[in-house]
Amino acid sequence: MLVALGAAGPAAARDWAIVVGIDDYIHFEPFDPDRPGGGHFDLQGASNDAKVIAAALRKVGVDLPDSRLLLDRAATVSAFETAWRDVTAQAAPGDRLFVTFAGHGGQEREVSEPFDEKDGLDETLMFADFDPVNPRIGRLTDDQLYTMLQSVPHLQVVWVMDSCHSGGLERNVNARAGGLTRSGGIWDIPIEPLPNELSGGQGENGAPDLPHVTQILATATDDRLVQETAFDGVPHGALSWFFAKAIEGEADMNGDGVITRLEMAAYVGDRVFTHMDQNQQPRFLPRGDPSVMLSLQGEVPPPPAPVPPGLPVRVVGAPPPGLEGGACPGCRLVDVGHAVMFEHVAGGWAVYNGQGDQVTVITGDARPQIERARFLLDLNDAKQPTLPPVTLRPHQSAARQPLGATVGFDFPPPAPDLSFLTLFNVASDGTVQYGLYPPGFREDAPADSGLSLRFSVSPPTGEDQLVVIWCRRPPLNLHALLRAVNGLSVPPMAELQAASADTACQFGRIGLFTEG
Repeated sequence: MLVALGAAGPAAARDWAIVVGIDDYIHFEPFDPDRPGGGHFDLQGASNDAKVIAAALRKVGVDLPDSRLLLDRAATVSAFETAWRDVTAQAAPGDRLFVTFAGHGGQEREVSEPFDEKDGLDETLMFADFDPVNPRIGRLTDDQLYTMLQSVPHLQVVWVMDSCHSGGLERNVNARAGGLTRSGGIWDIPIEPLPNELSGGQGENGAPDLPHVTQILATATDDRLVQETAFDGVPHGALSWFFAKAIEGEADMNGDGVITRLEMAAYVGDRVFTHMDQNQQPRFLPRGDPSVMLSLQGEVPPPPAPVPPGLPVRVVGAPPPGLEGGACPGCRLVDVGHAVMFEHVAGGWAVYNGQGDQVTVITGDARPQIERARFLLDLNDAKQPTLPPVTLRPHQSAARQPLGATVGFDFPPPAPDLSFLTLFNVASDGTVQYGLYPPGFREDAPADSGLSLRFSVSPPTGEDQLVVIWCRRPPLNLHALLRAVNGLSVPPMAELQAASADTACQFGRIGLFTEG
């Protein structure tokens, strides 16, 4: 007995979770797909977010009973506080706690100590019982959350927030064509606190970083909006979707069975930025930290549930040529969750991407735009999780650039052994533009220092997508394919993958949005 007890090591750390997703707010109006996004309305994808995150956490062995999966009207402030007290009472020093929130965020004017916000506004999470009549009810401020996190220094906390507060997007989008926004607005609150209301302590803004907390936030700053999007035609938040994919193992780039902060930041940051067409950039705190966020337990996830075949397409008004009579070859018509939308306007059809950006206006066949949208989605899926993501550095903001503006991009190699660059553009009309390199650049020579590209905006305007491919060796078959389709419709992504299959390649893309 003495030998056996002496040989026993310390208990292994456990992983716990609280997951929140709120579409259905008690005091908000129901979602309507034909009403512009934003404002004080229910959401559509937050509950889906919570469900996919919960499934992913459970697959890798995280302790998450139904009592800590808080959905829709069950996700009140008191239910969240009860779940917090329950799990923090059970968890032992060194355990890891995941807390994820998908829903509306808001702001409120500071009325009491600590006055720690430069803009005089506290950020809030809005739970299902948020009450517009008394905005102290049903919300937690950033100061209150900081106090809660401060109280558990013995735990490693991963805090994921897929919501926003106020502000705007860098580009104007069509509210009908874009997803709902997760901002609940700015509120004036009563000065008197509620009975038993959690104290805000010393405040959050400007307070010392909490070394035991990893924060993964939907946007880089507090003043950016978060739009809902869709995957396989189902509404979601991009941060939640890719966080779920990451913890299932896709962020484990080196295959060592653990996911570090660095791996999580690289994977989620790249995927969200790309999928949201550069209108959303997550924030990770702290950055550049190789500490372990999650140890994978080797369970093989079951195959994903089948999704309806075809690209999700939405039509508003009379359909364009190629979609008459409800026909949609290679796609399926949807009311929400589209990848591309056609809206009948004077003189033709305006084409929008899934985020609500206008791509172009067409007067004829819609099928080239359907193939363009399919190619861009397939390009996102072609990214190799075992290779570092492509880094893309625009010289300008993500806002639409006017005719004549000088724009530019830097393309550094993602790794020393991925040094052969292939670059082409998918124009707003769906055609390939190949040969964009500056004089003297050679595709068959390593670009160890990367490439910097500058040019002037000229017609036609709309949405262009620069496709960047870094390979270990020159993909000669890919170059031949691109020469053959230059000026023609973009080929299926499968053809590009087959043409580059003789070497390891990583794919990326970045948009340029222009007007005038």
